Amino acid sequence: MTRLAVLDLETSGLDVEHDAILQVAIVFLDGPTASSREWSSYIRPRRRFTDSLGPTHIHGITRRQLMFAHSEKWAVRRVAELTSGCVVVAHNAAFDMGFLRAAARRHGVEYSWIGSLCTLALSRRRAGTAQRSHKLTSLCEEFAMPFPRAHHALHDARAAAGVLPHLLRAHAATTEADLMRYVMR
Repeated sequence: MTRLAVLDLETSGLDVEHDAILQVAIVFLDGPTASSREWSSYIRPRRRFTDSLGPTHIHGITRRQLMFAHSEKWAVRRVAELTSGCVVVAHNAAFDMGFLRAAARRHGVEYSWIGSLCTLALSRRRAGTAQRSHKLTSLCEEFAMPFPRAHHALHDARAAAGVLPHLLRAHAATTEADLMRYVMR
């Protein structure tokens, strides 16, 4: 059975080279529905006192929370260890993968993922949803799922893990082989 690692990042901005990853969370799934465990960490910015924390009104992360957080190097290595041999899933995977790959390059870390799967892309590809919102909050509403706090990495990863089975059903992806059709390598 393919292990899935549903992850989310909170960052200080949109530029993978200049902005910092502030928080990472992973919800591990054994198959597309059974949650087995979770992991999350705040990440101390590389230039801890001069880096902007970006839109704190959105993500709510404070300098105090980051003061004794793990370094980016430690966090990237830990993510690589935890997700080795997994399909990595994210809502807007290109964004999260871009930040993780840039950080990995900075620290000489390699990821050994089977591939990635994007819940945003799965939502957009559903028949009859062209005019709908594909935001994670909208998907949680559509599937009657609680979503206690948007833009918190662990809550977002849990939400993406929760909408994933619904999106796979919408694509009639019921077997592991069906799932792998949507995995980007």
